[in-house]
Amino acid sequence: MPHLVPDEKSIRKTVAWNTSSQLVARGISALTTFLITLVVARRFGAQGLGDFVKITTFLAFFYLIADFGINAIYLQRAPLPVKTKEPAPDTGWEDLLILRICLSVFLVMIAVFCLFLFPQGNTQGYTQFVRIGIILFTPSIVFQALITTANALFQKHLRYDMSTIALTVGSVVSVALIYFVARQSESATGVLFAIIALLTGAAATAATGLVLTRKFYRTSRLSFSLPRIRTLFFASVPLGITLLFNLVYFRVDSIILTLTRSTAEVGVYGLAYKIFELFLVFPTFFMNSVYPIMVRTVGQNQSEDKKKFAHLVFRSALLLGGFSLVATGVFWMGAPIVTWIRSDFASGVSAARILSLGLPFFFLSSLAMWILIAKKQQLLLVKIYGISMIINVLLNILFIPRYGYMAAAWITGISEMIVLVMSGMAAVKLLSL
Repeated sequence: MPHLVPDEKSIRKTVAWNTSSQLVARGISALTTFLITLVVARRFGAQGLGDFVKITTFLAFFYLIADFGINAIYLQRAPLPVKTKEPAPDTGWEDLLILRICLSVFLVMIAVFCLFLFPQGNTQGYTQFVRIGIILFTPSIVFQALITTANALFQKHLRYDMSTIALTVGSVVSVALIYFVARQSESATGVLFAIIALLTGAAATAATGLVLTRKFYRTSRLSFSLPRIRTLFFASVPLGITLLFNLVYFRVDSIILTLTRSTAEVGVYGLAYKIFELFLVFPTFFMNSVYPIMVRTVGQNQSEDKKKFAHLVFRSALLLGGFSLVATGVFWMGAPIVTWIRSDFASGVSAARILSLGLPFFFLSSLAMWILIAKKQQLLLVKIYGISMIINVLLNILFIPRYGYMAAAWITGISEMIVLVMSGMAAVKLLSL
């Protein structure tokens, strides 16, 4: 039975609603993260923020491995019309849930093991203090996996407002806790309290999200199939590898900075990068809303549906391109805000402005990537992101030890430009077929 393809008016309304819901959620999340970062930066300076960044960056790799692109495969196999009635039992999502729980628990053990492979430093690198923080924060891998799994169901039903509710609850918990620990702690251990606040907020978000998923399926107990779980996992491997390559070249600069430069430098670059990441949420959430609609149109053979798909891509490219230029200007002019936080971070203004120049590449490459995913070209993505990852890692190894975070900022933009050129050419070729 063919999937229902929404008309253009319905597409605009659905994309606008879900993108707005995600932007509201991200606004709440960004404000929470920024408040915690601000507290750490103002109270403990670049040194304390450097330790904070080391802890959270280390585990970011494992968040993406737990994600592994499985949501996209799940949505390809079980798309729904834009308008749905009373939800039916969803065994596919239950398979996804069990897979994510098992994978994330395994990754917690792997994270602790990998930590001990890195040399332990005394004043830089992964010090004893940082290692304690990482171990305390490892359960966040499981909580993040649960949040991602709940979001798959919200995305399938185009109800990202549910995700917003869950994230709001977790953010309130985190802010309340950070306010308490900021008043109680003045020592360096306050960084660990900030980590615990983030962890507790993630747990609250995951719990709320799982409760809200009950709106979309009705069953008295989990029903899953090991063969289906195995099929789902192996089908996601190409996309998972792609996302892993993406994260490596997106985060490897922080790892190399940690191992070769001072903790203060890690903190300065970490603050600039936090602001940079705020702007990257728009293309991510916009494409989260557009992708389910792409799935409904890309598989249709009718020429009218192909035109709708091409039109959707064209409009998305215009919007993302235009907004990226605005974001670049805002980021460039607003970069000096880092000096307001604390004078330690004044040197980060230049790095922030360099990062801002890469925003158009990130916005448009997000669209190209999801076009290729919708067209089931995951193996091509593996090649594209594999090549860019190798280039990025080599450049970082060559230049960061000598030039520090300024090199990291330039390499970030150059690497994404390479991704955009390769993925954009492939996407244009597919659209012309």
